[in-house]
Amino acid sequence: MLEMGAAQPWQDALEVVANSREMDATAVLDYFAPLKVWLDEQNKGRDCGWE
Repeated sequence: MLEMGAAQPWQDALEVVANSREMDATAVLDYFAPLKVWLDEQNKGRDCGWE
């Protein structure tokens, strides 16, 4: 994949490596799901964000 460098679009390189031209963050979200549950519990009742 790295050998292809900038000579090919990144979607073509992804297809060579992953056998698909599409990707999503499902695996990352699944991995961090327990952390998100814990953080949601820790932040319950708090106003988080920009104001």
